[in-house]
Amino acid sequence: MTSITEHYDIIIIGTGAGGGTLVHRLAPTGKKILVLERGDFLPREKANWNPEEVYQKHRYHTDEQWYNKEGKAFQPQTGYWVGGNTKLYGAALIRLRERDFERVIHKGGISPEWPLKYSDFEPYYTQAEKLYDVHGQQGEDPTEPPRSEPYPYPPEVMYLPI
Repeated sequence: MTSITEHYDIIIIGTGAGGGTLVHRLAPTGKKILVLERGDFLPREKANWNPEEVYQKHRYHTDEQWYNKEGKAFQPQTGYWVGGNTKLYGAALIRLRERDFERVIHKGGISPEWPLKYSDFEPYYTQAEKLYDVHGQQGEDPTEPPRSEPYPYPPEVMYLPI
């Protein structure tokens, strides 16, 4: 075990979507930041771009065995890379809905109401969508929560061969 004797203002664990975004936001503050990462850099190789290698053969996923509540082993679709699972991410940034912050009564009990609401997070969703060049069209999803600004870019149009 290594002992750290230096002082850090901020310690961020992991460089996935959450940690990486936080590092990006805090880096210009002048604070002394330590970032801890479990993995190494994803190797740059042709297989990175091969969906069969990535998603069917699980080339970049851990070989670990995890166990469900019944004790049955399974292989998680997770990887330990600098950048976390976002290195193999499908690139969808979804905003929670207003009702997701409310109290929910369900079969298993009660999920309590959040102390913060969607409106508290909305400016940060907007900042993240700009940072990550999110594409979309406001008003196409009837469950979409209010937005303070439109999407940074229009929807991508994909043409599939017939």
